[in-house]
Amino acid sequence: MFCKKSTLFTILAAMLYFTFAGSVQAQDMAQRGNVENLIRGNSVIITAPLRASGVMGSPYFTDAWLAADIHLNNGQVLEDVRSRYNIWSDAIEVVHRADTLQLSEVLVRGFTFIMPGGNEISFQNRIGVMPGEFGRNAYLQVLHSGEQAGVYKRHSRVIREAQQGASGFGFVERHDSLEPREMLLFKDENGEFHRVRLNRRNVLRLFGDHSNAIRDYARQNNLDFSSERDFVRLVQHYNTLL
Repeated sequence: MFCKKSTLFTILAAMLYFTFAGSVQAQDMAQRGNVENLIRGNSVIITAPLRASGVMGSPYFTDAWLAADIHLNNGQVLEDVRSRYNIWSDAIEVVHRADTLQLSEVLVRGFTFIMPGGNEISFQNRIGVMPGEFGRNAYLQVLHSGEQAGVYKRHSRVIREAQQGASGFGFVERHDSLEPREMLLFKDENGEFHRVRLNRRNVLRLFGDHSNAIRDYARQNNLDFSSERDFVRLVQHYNTLL
């Protein structure tokens, strides 16, 4: 009886192993297929990352490779692709075999990272939507996307040049460094983007004829005009007034 149970357990274990292994292999193959479809004719192999040139600091939104759902301009959505956002190059990067590939912004409409813990962070391609004064940045982080008004954030990196000099212990070598910059943006009901300066006067000015209602809502809910999170709440309320 013991031998029969042992044999049955061995068979079940083997079946579970091969089922699990097959499932993992299928997922890996599906991801590779997604990447193949994504990069065909529209990618650049990164051969010299910025950090390799002696510049200190990270060019990435986060250094970790994260699962991302990538939305293409042709309407296709590729799920769970290992990716990271290179803010310096303003491009999303994916892993493909032994290479890191940088995808053309012409191909990508936007992407959503699945962060550790399940939180999602989305970016939208602004090309064709927000031309001009905000430079070449292609992607904006979506903080709130309402039916009419929304809140977005532009991330960028600037190089701060090192100041060479000497100390009491001799010449000190310093390196250029990457410094993060952020710009908060408000998209009004006409689709126009405005830079947000988080103070009472500038925030209320964004809401035009509804500024009094927004001021009252802020007072009733004890909201801080210098808080990014509270500004998002104000825009959410603004959408209910339109």
